[in-house]
Amino acid sequence: MPYWLSSKFPRLCVNCLLGLVWMAPFSVSAHVVEVGHGSVNLVANQAYVAMSIPASTFASADDNGDGWLDAAEIKAHQEQLLSKVQKGLRLWGDGHRAVWQHLVLSPVTRDTSKPESLAPQVAVIGLAAWDTAPSVVVLEHDLWQAPSDKALIQPGAPLETLKLRVTRSQDGQVVAEEVGLLSPLQPKLEFFAPVQRHIANFAHHGFDHIMGGADHLVFLVALLASGISVRRWAALLTAFTLAHGLTFGLASMGWVTVSASLVEPAIAASIVCVAALHLMRVHVALRTELLLVLALGLVHGLGFASAMQEEGGSQLIALSPYPLWSILGFNLGIEAGQGAVALVLGLWVWGVRRILGRSKDVLWQRAAGMGALAIGAFWLMERIVSLLS
Repeated sequence: MPYWLSSKFPRLCVNCLLGLVWMAPFSVSAHVVEVGHGSVNLVANQAYVAMSIPASTFASADDNGDGWLDAAEIKAHQEQLLSKVQKGLRLWGDGHRAVWQHLVLSPVTRDTSKPESLAPQVAVIGLAAWDTAPSVVVLEHDLWQAPSDKALIQPGAPLETLKLRVTRSQDGQVVAEEVGLLSPLQPKLEFFAPVQRHIANFAHHGFDHIMGGADHLVFLVALLASGISVRRWAALLTAFTLAHGLTFGLASMGWVTVSASLVEPAIAASIVCVAALHLMRVHVALRTELLLVLALGLVHGLGFASAMQEEGGSQLIALSPYPLWSILGFNLGIEAGQGAVALVLGLWVWGVRRILGRSKDVLWQRAAGMGALAIGAFWLMERIVSLLS
């Protein structure tokens, strides 16, 4: 076999590139590393990394205060910057952390023709290695200026993202490829994991979303508190899961698009609807109630999709090698969260009944309904005002 077709040739090319960049580190420009993109090429036990990093990460090295890092600034703070990248950009393979062999930082050329389309970036090119070739690779990226805590990120603020393409090469051929989207809210991605790991990861996403969504929790409490019955609870939660799972899946795949500014008031209205029906003592058959919950669940599914889209989660599903399994995992997480809410509420009901007896159920049920109605009405007015402004 000619040498240029052997498995050693692409490795030699990349090593030569790294060597040239290492000797002349400030000649790299945006032509080498595309802004907002990154790539990791796995060859045996080595990982060749090229990506752009927001220059805001290295604000302390911006001596002239223009928001960009030029060659002189990188050279003056080289040791400090390299140390920060080595700590903030971590590659794991089968649980073992890769060791950086080479790492180079270089300024990205500013495109003066489109100044508004290019956030200041720094190019990072490096080589990391493990003792043995890994099967599953995890990349952690903590080099964001914005905090990773969702609560600390201002609503509506642009979220920096990094589209990362990871390939595995053997004998000069790409044998596997996956794409992921990194962001301050999603600083960790796993590649080449088995399907069950994808399901588990998205189930964790789903559980976090339901437990962190105050409006979804208030809706569930209002719905379940209006009638205490294991059969009723199981039927309603199943119907709710099926409905929001359908719209969430369609929205995540890009087949249905609804503005979050419309979905959020609708979710608040669903809380008002359920609480009002309970307080007005409107008794409906379980079949009719299931149809109502199915309709409201469709709205909540769009809400889940909207929240995931803000965090880059919907793109993660679209880019996943197993999108349908990822959607299933997310909905399993949502169902687990709903089950946890029902369990806590059930234990609370059991405790209250042990102390006060069943005859007092109506008191706390109506209190829960009035609380949900007040909260839902407040959210509804707030979101309508926001929509109209």
